[in-house]
Parts: sequence; C-alpha cells; structure tokens
Amino acid sequence: MALPPVAPLEAPPSRNREPVAPVWHTAIFLLALLVLVPVQAHQQPKLENMQPASRLTLYAGQIVFELFIFAYVWLLGLKLTGTRIRDLIGGRWASLQDVLRDVGAAVVFWLIVIVVLSGLQRIMGENTAGLKTIKSLLPQTPVELAVWVALCVIAGFCEELVFRGYLQRQFLAYTKRVDLAIILQAVFFGMAHTYQGAKGVVVISVYGAMFGILAVVKRSLRPGMIQHAGQDTFSGIVGSLLARRHYF
Repeated sequence: MALPPVAPLEAPPSRNREPVAPVWHTAIFLLALLVLVPVQAHQQPKLENMQPASRLTLYAGQIVFELFIFAYVWLLGLKLTGTRIRDLIGGRWASLQDVLRDVGAAVVFWLIVIVVLSGLQRIMGENTAGLKTIKSLLPQTPVELAVWVALCVIAGFCEELVFRGYLQRQFLAYTKRVDLAIILQAVFFGMAHTYQGAKGVVVISVYGAMFGILAVVKRSLRPGMIQHAGQDTFSGIVGSLLARRHYF
C-alpha cells in the first residue's frame, strides 16, 4: 500500500508567500536597523561600565523600544494589508495539549541551541567584550530582576513577531526562497545586537537563523517565543547569581 505524499516542511503554504506590509514600510525598518548599528557600537564601552542606577532606566527604555517596533509593524504595516497578528504568529492553542506541545518543542529547541552555540563559541573563542557588557547589564536587585523578567517576556514576543514573523515573511515574499528569507532576517537580527561585539553579532545571527528554521518547521512562532523569553529570563537570573559569587 503506497503511503500518501508528505509535503516538505521547508515549503510553507503559498498564501504565506505574500507580503504582510508595504515595501516602503520594510525599507524604513531596515534603514532604522542599519542606523542603530554604529550607535550601538559607540555605546558599547558605556554599557561595559553600566552603573547600578542606570540599569532600571535601560530596562525601561528597552521595553519601550520593543513595544515601539511592535506597534510600528502592527499599526503601520500589518493593518495596511489586513494581516492579523494571530495569523502571523501561526499555530493555535485550543487545548492544554497544544500548549504543552509547543513548550516541549521549545525545550528541545533550547537543548539544540545550547549545543550549537556552545560549539560555535568554542570555535570563535571567548567574546570578552560581549561578556563584559552582558555582565554589567545583569539584574542585581529584586526590583531589577522583576523588570528584567518583564523585559524578557516582552522581547521574546516582540522580537519573534518582528524578525521571524514580519521580516522573514517579507524577505520570503521578495526572494521567493525560504533559505534566503531565514538568512537575511538572521543577519539583521544579529546586527540589532551590535552592542555585544563582533563575535556576539555572529553568534546571535546563527541563533536568529535557528529561530527562523524553527518557525518554518513548526509553522508557528509560539515555540520560538517561549524559548526566547525563557532563555533570556533564565540567563539573567543564573548569570546574576553567578556574578554575585564571582563565578562570572
């Protein structure tokens, strides 16, 4: 008995190859990201010596920025083409089983991320500048920790929606190639983290590409959002504890 043909995972439905925003909207977004690259590079030395009183201000500012880019994509982009946010996210949670399935996918993806990024960092060597910056940004007080968690949750949702949802879909519409769409959004995602140094940009670009692959395979941003928010939250809490004990 012949088995029914299985559709390739790398080929999303044709209806998902249409732009979700006007060309001018994406051009402005990409231009803004490019402008931020030298700005972040200039600010990196300041971030390495972040004062405790400045962390809460930085966290709050980043939350505002995340919400701003989300609003830009939603209100000035998606709405113009009639694209709903839930359609861009994909997947659905109709039962607890659906939620647990996406959580399980996020955990498996997390393990893969650890292996791949650890191997990449071994090959590239220690990112001294990036580590100093990250250490200075870690939460140190209960209030900072609470705001940090809020930031991680918001960033996990907004960045996956913007980069793996909006931007990857736009690049797919323009290039008609899934692989190029994944690579291009990953490059811009890495560039958005220039404050972590050149090696950090490479690592985060690979990380972004892995998120892009996950979104295509699962046809949903939900597992990526869960993993993104979870890893950032976990890294902040554990990193803070290790830094206090001078292990980091």
